[in-house]
Order: sequence, then C-alpha cells, then structure tokens
Amino acid sequence: MGRPPGFDRREVLAAVEREFRKSGYDGTTLDDISAATGLGRGSLYAAFGDKHALFLAALGDYCDQDEASDAAALEGPDETAMERLRAYLIDSVDRQLNDPEQLACMASRFTVELAGRDQEATARLRHGFDAQRAALAGCLRAAQRNGDLDPAAEPVTLATLLVVGFRGISSLIGIGLDRAELVAVIDAILAGLPRPPGPRVHQAATQEPYSQV
Repeated sequence: MGRPPGFDRREVLAAVEREFRKSGYDGTTLDDISAATGLGRGSLYAAFGDKHALFLAALGDYCDQDEASDAAALEGPDETAMERLRAYLIDSVDRQLNDPEQLACMASRFTVELAGRDQEATARLRHGFDAQRAALAGCLRAAQRNGDLDPAAEPVTLATLLVVGFRGISSLIGIGLDRAELVAVIDAILAGLPRPPGPRVHQAATQEPYSQV
C-alpha cells in the first residue's frame, strides 16, 4: 500500500515521536502509532518500515530539529553569551512545562531507556549529545572571551556539566517542581560556573561584571 493522499512526513513523525515519548519504546505498539497518526499499518510499513525503523525516523527528525534550534539559540556575540545561555536553559524548561502532557525531551528519555541496548538509537543519541555539547561549549567560549568565565576552564567539560544538570532538572518537572524552583536551580548552576580570577577583562573592552538576571 502506498502513502495516503495528503501524507505529511513531518506531521506523521511528530505524532510518532509523541507516542513514543508518552509510553516509551517497549510500551508503544503499532496500533498506538496507527491511532495517533491516522495511518493504517500498511501505510506505516510502506512509508517507514517496521516499528524500530519508525522509532529511528522519529528520533532522527526530533534530534535534527533540536540540534538546529540549539545552534541558533546559543550562537551570538560574546557580550551576551551568559544571557543566551540562561535564556536557552529556561526556554528548555518552559517548553516542557507548557507541553500539555509535560513530556520530557526525547533524547533524555531514550538515553535512559535504550542507550547500550539499541546500537542505532545509541549512535543517534550520542550524535545529538555531541551536537548539543558543542553548541553549549561554543557559547561558553564566547563567555570566556568576554571575561565572564575563567579562561582556564575547559568549555567542553562545563558543557557536559550543563547537559547533565539540565537533564536532571527536566526529570524534576515530572514530580511537580514549579517554574520558580526550576529557574532557581538553573541560576544556581550558572552561578557555580568558574569565574575569572581577579579583575574581569575580555578581548574587546572592559565591561561591568556579569550579573545574574
């Protein structure tokens, strides 16, 4: 069976992604996916393949969009690097809080569920992690150039710490922490980043020290 009229791959993958995020890989059936997408099993098989292929397609599409969004949100001038970083972390929390079902990000969920037992999913999740960490490290380097962070600190290590911290914060949404508590945790994480010793100096010109907003 071919694709039904009006088939929109992106919309179908978004519905598939939500179904997997709600019930997990093992807890999601093809009947669940069929009901969520409005496509019969035959159409799903013809368009994507089996359940595992559907999952990988949805995971890949989700990660592709996330990677592009992360890069756009974190790139910018050195002078506003810390503000961008804080806004990025808060926006990530807000997106989960504002989701009708408060679903955790797909990468976080399936890193726990599938990493190590599904080689293809693990490889895609690792690629997504590396991309997110690289975008964060780039923003941290900008903050170092601006004199907001210790130039001796390793940005990739700090970026990894931020990913771990954010994924932990994301899990707290599921147990009911409110936005004010979550933002306070984000601010505490950012306040714990290593500041430069002595007077704050950056490459372009001296500015007032970064203050937490």
